[in-house]
Amino acid sequence: MKTILICDDDPTDIKLFKKYLGPEKLSQIRLLEANSSEELYEILRKKENAVDLVFLDFYLGSNSGLNVLKQLKKEKKVPVVMLTGRGDQELAVQCMKEGAADYIPKEALADTDIMKIIEQAVSNWKVMKERDMLLGIVAHELRNPISIILGYTELLQMEDETDEAERNEMIRIIGNRTEHMLLIVSQMLDVSRIEEGITEIKKTETDLVSLAKDKVKDYSIIAARKKIRLVFSTQSEDLKVQADPDRIQEVLSNLIDNAIKYSSQDTEVKVTVGMDGERAVISVEDQGQGIKENELQYLFDLFSSKKVSTQPTGSETKTGIGLAICKKVIDAHGGEIVVDSTPGKGTKFTVLLTV
Repeated sequence: MKTILICDDDPTDIKLFKKYLGPEKLSQIRLLEANSSEELYEILRKKENAVDLVFLDFYLGSNSGLNVLKQLKKEKKVPVVMLTGRGDQELAVQCMKEGAADYIPKEALADTDIMKIIEQAVSNWKVMKERDMLLGIVAHELRNPISIILGYTELLQMEDETDEAERNEMIRIIGNRTEHMLLIVSQMLDVSRIEEGITEIKKTETDLVSLAKDKVKDYSIIAARKKIRLVFSTQSEDLKVQADPDRIQEVLSNLIDNAIKYSSQDTEVKVTVGMDGERAVISVEDQGQGIKENELQYLFDLFSSKKVSTQPTGSETKTGIGLAICKKVIDAHGGEIVVDSTPGKGTKFTVLLTV
């Protein structure tokens, strides 16, 4: 249920707004009311309100709605739909330039699908916020490797000050950092394509047993380098589902890679394929560090400001993007991905797909 805040200094206009919404639509939202900019800010300050959208009167006495709109845009608090008593196109243009999500003349409210306006405004706001955060993540993740590459490149240009062994090591590091940046960019593109529906999920009959066996084989050498046992188990000779094999392989790669990355030597990573009722199950379970209970909710959220504190046990790098991609891929299949973890004992990721 979305929380909507209407701010208007005329109580009659608020009553009309509620009338045009109607009792059925009102039951689908939580509507808060403010008669001034001061009341509006007081409501927004309270975390328990978690306002999704503001309908804001253009005229608010001494503090105009346009000034409030500018302030809310500056603070990036919440999307705003402007309301005014007259359908002035110049006002509409001015409001949109200042960041309004939409603009509705009050006399047109009776003929406006207010719920559609709410859905569009909230959806567009979410996309805008995610794009801003995506750019922030890219900038943050790329800054360090770029600095390293630039630093070593400058050293390599000083031919007289480096011997061959040092030069080779610098070149190796530059290569590793470049691969890391390529991975980040590729993962970001994957997220964007899936979000926008550009990446099509091409379902075909896919044997999960064969696919999982191949992935375990692919990662066996990587696991062995860390003295980790990577084992596969199933009670089925084959288990076929309608899925995109390339995308499911991508999910498996992320889950197995993470399990190895966050596990210590002399532990085991187990990949299992089976059935749970009418759904196929793929699980990847490690005996690693585990994840704090209060951090589990942020694992699949690319845009969360909260960070998961678990760190790789070797020299591996992490982007924090892989699990977000896994969830988007499985969601696109109509499936489910869940996690169960105990700090100090390990983590288990389970993928469920309809057979």
